[in-house]
Amino acid sequence: MRLFFIFILVFLIVHKQTAQVVTNNGGFIKAQAGAFIRVNGSVENNNSGLITVNGDGTAASAQVFVSEDITNNATITADGYIKLVRHWFNNSLFNYGLSTVFMEGANQFLGGSVATTFNNLTLDGTGVKTQQINKSAVGILDLKNLELNTNIYGFFQLNTATTAIIRTAGLTGGFVSSANTGFLSRATNTSASYLFPVGSTANNSGNTPGTGTTRYRPIDLIPTSTVATSYTVRMANVNATTETFDRTLIAPTICATNPLFYHQINRSVGLADATVTVNFIESADGNWQGIARWNITTPNLWQEIAGSTVTAGTPFSQATKTTWNNFSATPYILYNIKPTVTVTCADICPGSTTSVTAVPTPSGTYNYAWTVPSGFSPNPGNTTTFSSGIGGTYSVVITDPVTNCVSDPINCTFAVTQNPSVIFLSPP
Repeated sequence: MRLFFIFILVFLIVHKQTAQVVTNNGGFIKAQAGAFIRVNGSVENNNSGLITVNGDGTAASAQVFVSEDITNNATITADGYIKLVRHWFNNSLFNYGLSTVFMEGANQFLGGSVATTFNNLTLDGTGVKTQQINKSAVGILDLKNLELNTNIYGFFQLNTATTAIIRTAGLTGGFVSSANTGFLSRATNTSASYLFPVGSTANNSGNTPGTGTTRYRPIDLIPTSTVATSYTVRMANVNATTETFDRTLIAPTICATNPLFYHQINRSVGLADATVTVNFIESADGNWQGIARWNITTPNLWQEIAGSTVTAGTPFSQATKTTWNNFSATPYILYNIKPTVTVTCADICPGSTTSVTAVPTPSGTYNYAWTVPSGFSPNPGNTTTFSSGIGGTYSVVITDPVTNCVSDPINCTFAVTQNPSVIFLSPP
């Protein structure tokens, strides 16, 4: 059988100017460990045919290189390497064993009518690898520096190891993108950080690769327990309003939400709480103060996730909510707080003064704009407190100089009252 493959190799090299189709119509083809098979063309496995790629999951295994498509309509069993320059179409049974499938071409499809479960899947070559059906991995998904577009489907990483998805480090490393309803899923069973390396090169819900601003904005999830759980994540590289999550519908505590992108995060299996972290780049995305979610308690409204905080960093700042358990709706977005302010003052007697004091929430550095009664001098300017002996209404608006969020005006009023007097009357 090994000599049979050597004959194929020689035949195809001699005829390398014309692409071939190797068709297995019900036969048995085996590549023994250590063999290298090159097909200058496509492979079709039909009519109960069986193709076996033997090995132990390492480079010492059989290696099959196909310069065009693989179409499986029967059974492929693999413990070795399958290297593919064009498309993968699985319409029947793929026994993944210890195998690694390498997508080594330019733009390639992961298609067929049957969802494939891979052992290891490695993205190589160039371009975008696009799913046409759900796909899964039980070993390693290696993105390298390329884009896996799940389209409207899901990619399910079933390996619960935190290292089960790897990529070239940095902002130019690989990532998973998805159209609306698509996602990256990870199974978890430990209380450690699971990276969801999501991004997009499109600014539309269909996630048409290369049609927009490229953003890599990963999510980190740390389950709070070892209970078997699965989470799904999609980075929507669009204004949330375009996908029906209207950014003008905000709770009174919110000043603004991120117009550039939002995330869809779901707990699809299990009950484990999780620490959720949204990574963003302040210089490109703006300054944000926390995470908001659609429909926490009120339908059709963005509401702040109480207790979410932001830590500045390079290249990513991180918006984090610890021990989050409300996964009833999937949209999450970065938001800024609408500041509030209170003002205190008190009535006085003639010739006295009172302190007019503004107290902002949350505490921080703000710009203060005062409106004061006629006759008050000097103008209080940009200050939190001052003294006055002129009665009337004092109103203030505060502005966060970083986010440009502005409070509603608030005021206090005091009066200058007459000094008390005593009148002594003689008895009649």
